[in-house]
Amino acid sequence: MKTILITLVLSVSLFAMNYKDFAKQMNYETDYKVAVEKAKKENKELMLFMVANFCPWCIKFEKKVLKKEAINTQIHKKYVPLILNREEGKFPEQFKTEMIPTAYFVDAKSEKVSQKIVGYHNRATFIDIVEK
Repeated sequence: MKTILITLVLSVSLFAMNYKDFAKQMNYETDYKVAVEKAKKENKELMLFMVANFCPWCIKFEKKVLKKEAINTQIHKKYVPLILNREEGKFPEQFKTEMIPTAYFVDAKSEKVSQKIVGYHNRATFIDIVEK
């Protein structure tokens, strides 16, 4: 029983760190306040991705869509990307969601959501969303 519990705890730790590894590799922010200030300075909108531990669709979205060069380039050109784990709760209440992954497009100055995209989207669909 102890072995199962230890394995479970280690698995949770690995998944919890996974989004931070993705953020570091893809140059995404992981702190809401820092991302908002950066977006204001760069005169860009904020693109916030809300993920959670043990979310296979979040991991698929990161690997199959967000890691693609063309999409990542477009995201960084127009937005300051931010990825947050909803289980950590370090974000404003307006971004609390049951559905994950969720992408929020946020005006940095007013911090109001201009668009909310829920769920996994393939590359073609998501690049259309980013380019609009």
